[in-house]
Amino acid sequence: MRSLVRGAVRYALAAFAATVFAGCFASGGGMPNPFAEQATPQQQAVDTDPMLQAAGFDALPATTPQQIAQLKSLPALQMGNYIDANGVAHYWMADPDSCNCLFHGDEAAYQRYENIKLQNQMAERDRQAIAAQQYQQQQMMMGPGLGFGGPGFGMMPGYGYGSGFSTFGGFGGPGIGFAF
Repeated sequence: MRSLVRGAVRYALAAFAATVFAGCFASGGGMPNPFAEQATPQQQAVDTDPMLQAAGFDALPATTPQQIAQLKSLPALQMGNYIDANGVAHYWMADPDSCNCLFHGDEAAYQRYENIKLQNQMAERDRQAIAAQQYQQQQMMMGPGLGFGGPGFGMMPGYGYGSGFSTFGGFGGPGIGFAF
């Protein structure tokens, strides 16, 4: 009986740790992923330009050499603003790499853009959470011996999760630990 309780506690700890790991990696966990590829300006523009247009920003193409030079001197894909002589706020974003244009909009367009951007971020977090949940479910369905497997470390001396052996000593035994 005692062995059964110990096994259940170990399984609960393993499931908890898997949930924590999956949640941290899938949701960003507050730490940027050092292995994630950084988006190029062209990739950023592919994401940003449609949001600006959907929000009501006008794309003003740079057609003369002076306009092109001025466009390239602006910070790419960073929102800027100015207040005109009448006290009205105007917002702009330069895209010299993709459309070779300057997006221009008013306060209402800017607010719509911010809302669209927030909705996209929330949708991406939801997609990541669903992927992490599906991964966790797949791991749990595989059961002991099929999930993590292979040599690695165990949470308890002499115990491994799956086949193989624990680096803390002994071969995988009746308990459940992690082996990565």
